Amino acid sequence: MNEPSVHVCLVPTPEGEKHYLTVLPLDIVFAKGLISEAIVGVLRQPAPAEGEAITVENFACNSVFVKFMHDVIGRHAAEQQECRDEAKRLGTGWIYIIDRRAKTPQGPVPPEDIIGALEVQGGDVVPGSYQASSQHMILSPDGFFRLPPGLHDCLLRELQSRLTPI
Repeated sequence: MNEPSVHVCLVPTPEGEKHYLTVLPLDIVFAKGLISEAIVGVLRQPAPAEGEAITVENFACNSVFVKFMHDVIGRHAAEQQECRDEAKRLGTGWIYIIDRRAKTPQGPVPPEDIIGALEVQGGDVVPGSYQASSQHMILSPDGFFRLPPGLHDCLLRELQSRLTPI
């Protein structure tokens, strides 16, 4: 599917225009609308000028999106080939799902870049063992979260399956 990215949508609301951020491609948002699970967050101030980054200070994360994202990860992470391979290699312990924005994924990873973990026993992921990290940041000074490609695809598919044409 698409390279993980976050898009800004200007939406009129009863409180005035809001700048919502979503992982859904904008053509899908315009065709089918936006549901709360697809809203990554909202900007506290108007969108920055073209080419300027969205800052942590100007972003309010949507807890509904975060809960939905972790639910998708919990149900689909163990199906990912990368996860199965790591479980077999590890044997017993924990597999950490690292945010792809992490600068040192093979070295020390800051807590805000650890998305969650899965328990492994006997070379297999323990069903239902996914634990979301409470310290993971959807937006950090290093940018927006980036799921591993297979999980990003699962997230997009599940969000799109919940949408209905406008």
